[in-house]
Amino acid sequence: MIRLCLLTQAIVVVAAMAIGGCATSRSEVQLEPIPSTAAAAAPAATGRPIVIRSVTDERQFEQAPRDPSVPSLGFEGAGAASAETKARAIARKRNGYGGAMGDVLLQPGTTVEKVVREDLAAAFRSAGYAVVSDAAPGSTPLVVDVHIRKFWAWLTPGFWTVTLRANIETEFGLNEEPSPVKISVTAQDSTMAATDDEWIKVVQDALKIYRDRVVEQFASRKPGPPADRKPSDGAKAPANADLARRLEQLEELHKKGLISDAEYAEKRKAVLDQL
Repeated sequence: MIRLCLLTQAIVVVAAMAIGGCATSRSEVQLEPIPSTAAAAAPAATGRPIVIRSVTDERQFEQAPRDPSVPSLGFEGAGAASAETKARAIARKRNGYGGAMGDVLLQPGTTVEKVVREDLAAAFRSAGYAVVSDAAPGSTPLVVDVHIRKFWAWLTPGFWTVTLRANIETEFGLNEEPSPVKISVTAQDSTMAATDDEWIKVVQDALKIYRDRVVEQFASRKPGPPADRKPSDGAKAPANADLARRLEQLEELHKKGLISDAEYAEKRKAVLDQL
């Protein structure tokens, strides 16, 4: 009887370790390139230019959240983690009992902002736009400022398997509309062990859904003003209002101590550079 109990306990421990994967480590993962077939399914291109003026990571990390879908970090913790670490963080590992452990980061040189920008560029091309860095003289491009509200993957333990989920949520400020456009998607997958490959898979699944949703949202948008018409001051107002709102949000985060002085100065400068 004692041997049976010990054997049962051992099985449970081994299963918990297998389900959680290398939960205590900090992994650095490389997402696969966007499939070249992503543009093949695009409708006939209208060629209207679009400028991705800014992509800003506005995720809020917490020190020890009870909700695993809230971004957090192990090791030094969210409070002491560098801005570079937070910019690359995409998931928090957990053991088979749900306890928070290590992290999943993108490879050095890659950030969440960069990933979102690249996927948006691919989606806009699939939607029939010409993605440009600067508007040509006389043209009236659609200008977008992208705010990353959520980009996070997390684990929910089960008895024999775990469920991995990834959530991406962005808000678009458009130069032609006073109200922002929000796109939010979630992907999930069940697996026996939360390996690095499984984290990559669920994040890439979410990115695929995200690109498809962007195509749906922007392919059906009405065309902007004629190319021979100069943008009015009223067309610039929504963009300026968006920048002012972002400055207010940064100020609030800084006052609450959620971002450091260096992060505040860096992000504030990035916003002001867009004026």
